[in-house]
Amino acid sequence: MPPSATAILRVAESLAHNGDTEGMWSHLRQVSLEEFGEFLIGLPNPQYPSLSRALPAMASVEVQRNWTGNSGQLLLVQTLSFVRSVQRHFPQFTGRPLEGAKILDFGCGYGRISRLMYHFTPPANLYGVDPMEESIRLCRESRMPGNFFVSDYLPESLPFSENRFDLIFSFSVFTHLSLRATRTALGTLRRYIAPDGLLVITIRPEEYWRSTTLDPSAQRTADEVLADHRRDGFAFVPHRRGTVDGDVTYGDTSLSLAWLAREFPAWRIVGQDHNPADPLQILVFLAADEKSHS
Repeated sequence: MPPSATAILRVAESLAHNGDTEGMWSHLRQVSLEEFGEFLIGLPNPQYPSLSRALPAMASVEVQRNWTGNSGQLLLVQTLSFVRSVQRHFPQFTGRPLEGAKILDFGCGYGRISRLMYHFTPPANLYGVDPMEESIRLCRESRMPGNFFVSDYLPESLPFSENRFDLIFSFSVFTHLSLRATRTALGTLRRYIAPDGLLVITIRPEEYWRSTTLDPSAQRTADEVLADHRRDGFAFVPHRRGTVDGDVTYGDTSLSLAWLAREFPAWRIVGQDHNPADPLQILVFLAADEKSHS
């Protein structure tokens, strides 16, 4: 850490020791987002015992790899790339800064991206949902402050009364959902976005099918799946998993912007960005179309 960041962390440590949680967060947000993330992935840290008790412990390397395929510094770089894009585009599309926003992490996993959102907003404003009970258990076990809940795999509603989020983001979720789950999730999220809020999702383009290995159980070739995408604008190859109300909701998914715009008129595509850490995972920014009804 640079000397300036170390000095800030020492003050935050003292504030945490004295039970001044609000002051602790205020000081922690004075370091850069990169420094903030670097500090969080190293918790617990014996040099900062009070901060280690007040802040969430980092998930184990095994959990990080099982949920994302990477861990540690490399995973932090990938996470920062996504969060930086959200930070840049949120003011552009909403006319206000990300600081203090009410935020929902849809498909939060063990909370790796939510952790960085503490840099922008108080824990009380941060919500996370995931259909895997194990994901939410890990969030709670690591003492993540905020509001984390188990959701349905086909979510007709979300498990809390809050219903107007300034920002909803969903990283590497719509890259895996079935057609039915995609329709259900996007329809439901429309009811939870603020009128001037922003939804950020990631999608796979058609090129994805040339770069991945299909599960043999799918009994499909890459050319066949690619043909689905080019014909319909949507392609899905389910994984070997149990069904939810008769539907295998999880697999590998690609979809086009044209399909998204055509199928979900209640959402308006306002922009997109490419993730340099994963060129085949495109960020799409959507706003509520007030002329349409969810």
